[in-house]
This record gives sequence, C-alpha cells and structure tokens, in this order.
Amino acid sequence: TAIVKPTFSEDTTVPYFGKNCIIKINLDQEKKSIKFIKSQFTINITSKRLLKKEVKEIYEEWLTLKAIKYLEARTIKLGIKIGIKPSKIIIKNLKGRWGSALRGTITLNTNLMKCPKDTIDYIIIHELCHLKIKDHSHRYWNLVRKNYPKYEEKVKELEILSRSVI
Repeated sequence: TAIVKPTFSEDTTVPYFGKNCIIKINLDQEKKSIKFIKSQFTINITSKRLLKKEVKEIYEEWLTLKAIKYLEARTIKLGIKIGIKPSKIIIKNLKGRWGSALRGTITLNTNLMKCPKDTIDYIIIHELCHLKIKDHSHRYWNLVRKNYPKYEEKVKELEILSRSVI
C-alpha cells in the first residue's frame, strides 16, 4: 500500500515504518503526549479544539527521537556487516534528500522512519558505500549491489515515497 501524506486530523493516518497508522486525538488534555500501540497513535493535545500544527509537532518530535535511536543503531550494524565504519552519524530533518555521506560522516533524514525497514537499510547501505566511493560510477553501484542485491527496486520505490514523505 502507498504511504498517504498525513493531514493530522482525527482518524486519518501517519506513516511509520512503511505503514499508514491511524491517529486518535484527545483534546483539552493536561499535557501533550503521544503513545504508539498496535499500529495506532494516540495523541493528547492541550487545546480545546483540533490544532493540526500541534498534532504534527508532537508526532514529528516523537519520530525524531525514534529515528535517532533506530537509524544510528542500524547504521552501525550494517556498517559492521559490510565493513565500512562512519566516523559520525547525524540524524536530522533533511529537505529533499534521504541522506548524505561526506568526509566520514553519514547524515540521515528523520523521515526515513516513515519508510519500510528494508528501504531504510538500502538508504543506509547507499550512504555507507559513498564513504568508500564518492561518485555514482559503475564501481560504486557494484559495491551497492554486492551489499544490497535488489537495490534497483528501492530506487524506484523511493521516487514514489519522496512525494508523500519528504
């Protein structure tokens, strides 16, 4: 199923690990909070009426915290597996790109958390390979293919995901 671009309204969806997860919103709560249980988000907001901006902020803050833990750990694990060690890993909201690799540093987009896990792995491997080979030459793509044989499928998938996720 395609990822739906979130509207941050009651009973709509937000993406998480490639799935459209329902959001339930509780208004007029003592404090802002978010819970994720069984593919559903419950978001408490303090205002008496639905403020989509507040719902979006709570979700994106939560997503960023999850991204820092998951993407860092996954990058280290995949780096060990393929024998490439970044000197630094940065997780932040990038505009218009999934990641980058420069001078030993891998930077990954927090929005990757909206993609399926195998797609996240592809992006991480793509960036790790750039630490060895800077360009997109045949040598580079051979290294990617060696570590992620079905990478071509992901390239097409990411073009579609980019429209709804970043």
